[in-house]
Amino acid sequence: MKNTWLFLNQMSFDATKIDSDTTVILGFSGYGSVGTTVLNHIVEVLKVESIGFWGNLSWFHKGNLESPITMYELDVKSEDPKEKFVLVTSRLPIPVVGYNALPDAFWKWITQEILSWEAKRYIIIGGLREDVRNSSDDSWVTLIPTKKYTELFGTKRTFRDDLSIKGPISFLLAEGTAYRFPVLSILSYCNTYEVDLDASLLALKELEILSKLVLESKEIQEFDYSFLESSFDFIQDDASFNEEFDEEFDEDYKEEYEEEFDEDFKNTDESDKSSNSNKTFSFSSNSTFSENKNERDDLERYK
Repeated sequence: MKNTWLFLNQMSFDATKIDSDTTVILGFSGYGSVGTTVLNHIVEVLKVESIGFWGNLSWFHKGNLESPITMYELDVKSEDPKEKFVLVTSRLPIPVVGYNALPDAFWKWITQEILSWEAKRYIIIGGLREDVRNSSDDSWVTLIPTKKYTELFGTKRTFRDDLSIKGPISFLLAEGTAYRFPVLSILSYCNTYEVDLDASLLALKELEILSKLVLESKEIQEFDYSFLESSFDFIQDDASFNEEFDEEFDEDYKEEYEEEFDEDFKNTDESDKSSNSNKTFSFSSNSTFSENKNERDDLERYK
């Protein structure tokens, strides 16, 4: 499978909407789909207005134009009357690691783009495998602030040493640490790669505490994207569209990213190769990934 509906370096957003009073909250797919589930819940239950878009597929939902990755302005009362909140979320379950994911170069670029907004702070939400949780730990949520975040807001790191992080969370923390941006990651332990509503609810409650917002955290409200399945299948099966995308990609991005792509794929974790080499994921109407073992991603198209 190739993500032909989401182009590299394609963004529609007026960055002047972000200032030093803006908190940016991010959530992408990953283990347990915690980030996507939490952010989509907020979009479903609170008043938001879409203000930015990534991807060449779009639709309307509750009066808002949306795309595979959408940015929203959140209309919510804060203790600080000047503080504004902007959400950045993948409305669809876009894999962030593995063979069928967008290349690391995309996540690095989007991380740098988001940090260039110079917001008040950045909070990104994700999931961790339950098997790495310390059994003596009484918490199911762990926090990773950059040094700058701790200096400004006092939040301490509870994430243990010697655990690995992948995908956009890793990029955001690395860039935030290197260039002294206030970045915080909220990670919830979960026991499935598919949507984990319990883990998502715990992460939502933690976000509610840290942001001091009312986020309707009694239960998770999911986004039903089943109405998009036919559109996704059409794009996925359109060979001519894929060829046009390949030509555009080669012409516009190959020179800039070729070496980085090659290095990324050489360093792909061997365990990911063994577990995903004969699998790909497709969308299903119950908000989970379904496995199709008869297909394999064509990684060479990214090189």
